[in-house]
Amino acid sequence: MSEELRSQAEILAAIAGAREDLSTGLADLQATVDELTSRPLLTEEEKKVLEEQAESGELGEDMRTLVGKIKDGEDTWEQVFSGESSNGSLLQGHLTRMFEEHQEDIALAFEELIEAEEAKGNFIFDEVPTRDA
Repeated sequence: MSEELRSQAEILAAIAGAREDLSTGLADLQATVDELTSRPLLTEEEKKVLEEQAESGELGEDMRTLVGKIKDGEDTWEQVFSGESSNGSLLQGHLTRMFEEHQEDIALAFEELIEAEEAKGNFIFDEVPTRDA
């Protein structure tokens, strides 16, 4: 009986430790989310460069239209990028072109991220649910 109680005590201690780790992890995650959401989406310099490229037509006609709406005060970059803007569709063509242009770099960066996580013991894609499951 004492061995059974010790096993239960060990199990309860492990559960308590796991809860503490989870609470710590959630607090760290929340702090990271809070810090990221407190930052501006684009710096003033990034906005300036984006607006100059868009106005020049370098980013396509939709982006030229979008930057005009932003400069006229009809919209903001924050609303456009957050999906809150009715003009967000004007961004789609530019994003599609950027994705197509940088597709290989994105895939490589994703692979490197997965490898780094696996090196830490986080095998996040080992048991990916499928639609059929």
